Amino acid sequence: MNNTTQTQLFALFERQQTLWQQQKQSLPLQIFDPEWISPCQVGDVKDDKIEWSFVKREQQIDLSNIEQALEIQLHPSISDFFCSAYGDCVPCLFEEHPIELIQVWNEDDFKLLQENMIAHFMMQKRLNKPASMFIASCSDEMQIISILNETGQVQLETLGKGQEAILAENVADFLAELQPVISD
Repeated sequence: MNNTTQTQLFALFERQQTLWQQQKQSLPLQIFDPEWISPCQVGDVKDDKIEWSFVKREQQIDLSNIEQALEIQLHPSISDFFCSAYGDCVPCLFEEHPIELIQVWNEDDFKLLQENMIAHFMMQKRLNKPASMFIASCSDEMQIISILNETGQVQLETLGKGQEAILAENVADFLAELQPVISD
């Protein structure tokens, strides 16, 4: 079985779409913003909402600009996670805990993500914490799920404090465990 980050990410998107089609007879919906257009939008705007479906990036990109700016080598799973597709954030359950998996909606969103990544890495360096990169938010606003840059492990992290627990040995295993949900 191919258990790469990209394979599991696309499988999660497929599980999310199947859930929406079974429960809502549509693709996932997003509030339409004419100033925030995405290549993953599908169809016409209805009731101020637009359907969307993940879109694999045609042009290969990476995060080498962040590596150069921070003089750091990013774990490959970080690029695989953020540089593979366009999509909206994905509400999920991980071991019955609600999380929201972060994804990139459009190129402007990708630029914002990169700025946030740099700020996050700089904050960790200032606090003498191991480098990690956020990939999901939690119901507790002070907690995030992140990838440990050195090992590629997925951890639960409390902002400003550090690691609470290792959740998975790698991003692919973490993504395989996620159960998409529909949040209103």
